[in-house]
Amino acid sequence: MIQKVTHRQMILMLMLLSITGTLLQPHAQAIYYAEQHAYLCYIPVVLIMFTSMWLLSRVQRRFPDKDLFESLVTRFPFLGRLAGLMYIAFFFFVFARDIRLTGDYVSITLLETTPISIIVLSLLVMAIFIVRGGLGSLIGMVELYVALFLLNSIIVPFMLIQQINLDNLKPYFDVDLAGVGRGSWYLFSFYGEMIFLPFIVRGSDFRVKSIVTGNIVTGLLMMLIVIETITSIGVPIASRLVYPSYELARQLQISDFLDRFDLALAAATLPCIITKIAFDLYLVCWGLKRMIPKVSGKVLTGPIALLGFVCAFWFFRNAIQLNRFTREWTWVAIVFEVLFPIVFFLFLRPRKKEAGHAPNSESGDRASRGKQQEGEQKQEQASGESDQSEEKSEEKSEEKSGDKSAEKSIEKKGKTSPGGGNLQPS
Repeated sequence: MIQKVTHRQMILMLMLLSITGTLLQPHAQAIYYAEQHAYLCYIPVVLIMFTSMWLLSRVQRRFPDKDLFESLVTRFPFLGRLAGLMYIAFFFFVFARDIRLTGDYVSITLLETTPISIIVLSLLVMAIFIVRGGLGSLIGMVELYVALFLLNSIIVPFMLIQQINLDNLKPYFDVDLAGVGRGSWYLFSFYGEMIFLPFIVRGSDFRVKSIVTGNIVTGLLMMLIVIETITSIGVPIASRLVYPSYELARQLQISDFLDRFDLALAAATLPCIITKIAFDLYLVCWGLKRMIPKVSGKVLTGPIALLGFVCAFWFFRNAIQLNRFTREWTWVAIVFEVLFPIVFFLFLRPRKKEAGHAPNSESGDRASRGKQQEGEQKQEQASGESDQSEEKSEEKSEEKSGDKSAEKSIEKKGKTSPGGGNLQPS
């Protein structure tokens, strides 16, 4: 049974899927092309992803008790499984990429002498135990660590007041639209990973209100982080950094006694990244369980995690190759994040028989319940009237039988009395 997801949990999961990968890698590439107006790169990305998610929400309304995997399989057994397997391959590649990206990030910034293979294995062990707990454990970690990340994001601008230089945003209105478009191209594939949600959330919980709120909050938060990076570090330096968000955290200082505040931010950010890796692994296992019902998702977590570990080092030799692949990866992401949602919206509809028997709305349910109650009341009234009529008929029959018995007794007395049947006084 699919777990129920609330409005707040939907927003937090959407933020987790969109923020973690985007925060690590593509900001430097967006700043390189859009320069001081890199924050504007999020506007077209947010609009495109809102359209895709809105289309999927309309699709999910047609199947309120199913996730998108189940909807595809039940409606189109062959083509649905083919599309589901393509999405599983897409999720698996994202899983391998996130493993390698996180391993390189930790190895370069925090644990320079630790082998990257040991770092990645440690991340995988944590992800496996999270996934074995099911969607409930994932949602619990999202509610804890994403909320902590939001709190840090609100506090950081006040700590950067001394380092901020608004002259780095000049000229304010000389916008290079071509550069902004290229920056959006690099951001799109990471930000668009919110497309994972309808595959694990049933249709009745996948609401348009959550999509709108999550997109707006996530887009504004990422724009704020880009502005902080440009104003505190500058465009020439930020555009050539591998992890500009980490360099932004290193700029933070609290007086003279706490110089490495970036470690505190890393302690709050890394759990979010690990939870994102666990989400990728959960999606692959959940999809295979939907495609092959006899397969156990818990049994698959270990083998798939080890396969992802191998593919992470097989697909990407180093962090530079991983960074450059973002340009080509967007072509693949557009197919799964834009084109397929349009196809699903046009063709994925319930059968006419299912649509006729299934209630369309809560009002229909209430009306049917009211009719049932009225019918039951009528039946009760009819049964009561029949009982009363039966009782009356029984009383009448008893009265008739009593009168007949009295007449018979009188006749018998008359026959047995002396002097005939007519008794007269002498």
